[in-house]
Amino acid sequence: THTHTSQEATTLIVEMAAGKFIVAAALVAATHADVYMHNPRGSNNRLNERSANRNNGNRMFDSQNNNRGGYNKGDVDDTAAAADWTQQYDMEYYQSQTVTTNGGKTHMAIEWTNQHGCGGNEQGDPHKLNCDIILQYMAVPVVLDRAAQLNSNYDYLDRTEAQLLDVSGASDAIDTVVQSSTPPLERATQECFIPHAGNPTCMASAPGRKACGAWTGVFSDTLCQRIGGVWANSIAANGMWDEFNTPQTTGGGHTYRALRDGTTTNRQQYTNGAASESVTAYGNRKAGDIDEEEGYHEAWDWYNECYRRERNRGLFTADQNLRNNAFGYSSAVYTRQNPNNNRRGYECPEERDYYPYWHPTPWRDIAVLTDRLDRCDFYQTQSQNVAEKGVCRNTATCDNCNRWNTEMRCTAMGGRWAVVGPWNITAPKCVQSPWSRVNHLGSGRYGQANTYNWTLPSFTGANNVPFDVKIVLRLRYNISTDDYDGSRVNNSFNNNNGQNVQSPVRQNPAVDIGAFNTALRLAINTNQFGRTFQDRSHVLGLKARPTTTANAKAYVGSDGSTSMTTDPNVDPAFFANRDIYNINVRGKRCNIVQCFPSVEYDFAPNQLAISTDDIVHFQWTGSNTHNNGNPAGDGQAGDAGEGTRGTDRHNVVEMLGRSPTDFGGSFPSTWERNTMWNNVAQAYSPEPVIRNEDAATTVETQRTNWAIRMASAGFYKDFAEDAAAGGGDYTRRNVGNLAAADGTADATLSVLLNNAPASYPGALFRFRAGQYNYMCTRNHNFSNRDQKAHLQVSQAIDAAQA
Repeated sequence: THTHTSQEATTLIVEMAAGKFIVAAALVAATHADVYMHNPRGSNNRLNERSANRNNGNRMFDSQNNNRGGYNKGDVDDTAAAADWTQQYDMEYYQSQTVTTNGGKTHMAIEWTNQHGCGGNEQGDPHKLNCDIILQYMAVPVVLDRAAQLNSNYDYLDRTEAQLLDVSGASDAIDTVVQSSTPPLERATQECFIPHAGNPTCMASAPGRKACGAWTGVFSDTLCQRIGGVWANSIAANGMWDEFNTPQTTGGGHTYRALRDGTTTNRQQYTNGAASESVTAYGNRKAGDIDEEEGYHEAWDWYNECYRRERNRGLFTADQNLRNNAFGYSSAVYTRQNPNNNRRGYECPEERDYYPYWHPTPWRDIAVLTDRLDRCDFYQTQSQNVAEKGVCRNTATCDNCNRWNTEMRCTAMGGRWAVVGPWNITAPKCVQSPWSRVNHLGSGRYGQANTYNWTLPSFTGANNVPFDVKIVLRLRYNISTDDYDGSRVNNSFNNNNGQNVQSPVRQNPAVDIGAFNTALRLAINTNQFGRTFQDRSHVLGLKARPTTTANAKAYVGSDGSTSMTTDPNVDPAFFANRDIYNINVRGKRCNIVQCFPSVEYDFAPNQLAISTDDIVHFQWTGSNTHNNGNPAGDGQAGDAGEGTRGTDRHNVVEMLGRSPTDFGGSFPSTWERNTMWNNVAQAYSPEPVIRNEDAATTVETQRTNWAIRMASAGFYKDFAEDAAAGGGDYTRRNVGNLAAADGTADATLSVLLNNAPASYPGALFRFRAGQYNYMCTRNHNFSNRDQKAHLQVSQAIDAAQA
């Protein structure tokens, strides 16, 4: 993301509307740096490979990382999901509440390692290079009819049913993206806009009135209103998706799940079509390209627009020769870093390489971490969170006007210049980038992993009822040097022998060292001299907190109706005005050499200080196919660890210590000496069946139940007295539907958690004041690997006694 930062010709297009390219450029340094996200788990384009190398680095996005990095998609239980997407596990995080003045924020620790260093500043802490880290997410609304299956099964084996929407093809299934649609005509003329106070009806912008943003893939008036949108005519609102720009098909409509990880490592297809085509030809081409089994982040339409839109010719491209598309002109799929358009999923290369982008994008900004704080104002004011973006649309008289990238050319050729409003959310944070060492994929300056603590957003629809979303988290890492003044470099500095213009950097130049007839060659690749690296999470869920509005958010039918009677144990008061801190697990099965550039297991974060008013959400995900076998590329194969080969397993047990601050042990505490679970003030399960179980028991019983649930990763649901044994024998009740190898119910947990679920939604806890040390029994292996953590809970100053 050669973000407009100290990177390559970083493009600051200020006046696209007038057809002018006002460019500020900055060069990025030549290097082979990588970036890997460890929490939430970054995919690096992996899916479920048993090899150390990923199968397909072009699957979803352009990472430019080593093939060995990344983590597999999590599995629901103790078997590999393979080709069954319903057995893939989406991590779910509770959103912040809508108003956080008095608390109610949810915190996620985003953790990563970057190879070529970052941080420092020119004023007093210079580094060897300049860098920016851009954090973003893409969101798709989720409204689900959960009532039918809420209490029918133990949820963790069926938990995907509570995360994914109806995919039957019903028009109201908001978890589907209509890839191509048939009449009624309203699907082509109407669009779901995001209103704001300055434009509540989302009619076309006027002086002083900002345009509205829009939800992608929402083609139903009912659902649009449910999520707080305005269902309006696209042309009247000057939006993007009218009847001249929405695909139609000659056959039936096609619906596919949005934001999906896929069940195969194949890349989605793309065919060019004709330069001018009807909406029917457009729709048939789209329907023929998209495969439901393949991963899907950016929409097909996003790449199609990118392929057809001319590239920004105001950019610095050094001496790279950018090719033309099939229609004879160089489009936005060709950049200095990608001059040949090596396609990765449906990502647009120009948008990937530059930030902030000048056309509408599907990405929302979280934060910019930079060593140039003087650029913060630019980053924040040009973010699509707060700024309008323009794009040319086809019309009845111009069916290829999406080629033009300025308003002047667009309207001159008969197109309509659409102005897409901002996301109408807070501008991204802009802070000093954390320091990290050059040429070292490791921790930061003070020995801790580099992290950014993200306060999760909230999504509120009609009548202030919150709703769930699915997201993909994106991290881009941009690096540059001070070899020349990046603020002055633009297209006029591009190498042009005919005009006697030499680029400031050229491919592998030979430099004169003053010796007769002798020169030394520099290793400069100009498509990497200034470079962007990227990682993305697998699909995650952001779950709305239960509210006092009769829990309507949790149980909304696909027809927009609500049901509040199936789960009486939802507890909005538990969440109200309380901050939630997420504790997850990073890493995968292997030793440090086998893992590299991924990492071994640990809790993330592994040290946390909170108050008695706060909530901790323990949860994790793991894979059954982290065998880390051959091919292993330029590293070592192998999956050193405990238990069944290739499997990730985790649990949480309190550690036995000589004192509350003793963090050096390796043994779990006995129940008689337990303080962590005995000091649970409140517990809340994300799973309705467990909430129902807890509602029928005492607080003391709940504490013992949660101790065994967390120790068994949810394999056991409680620790109940067996009356048949005379009241003195305690038996552990298995959930009853984890199958043994012979197909019967597997009633006994493996001592190494082999038959426990790979992923577990855990629980949300409030603890009494104290210091608690905990560990994972399977993975903590002293002198080989360490999976321990510390939780400090202080008494809230104004809190009532828990």
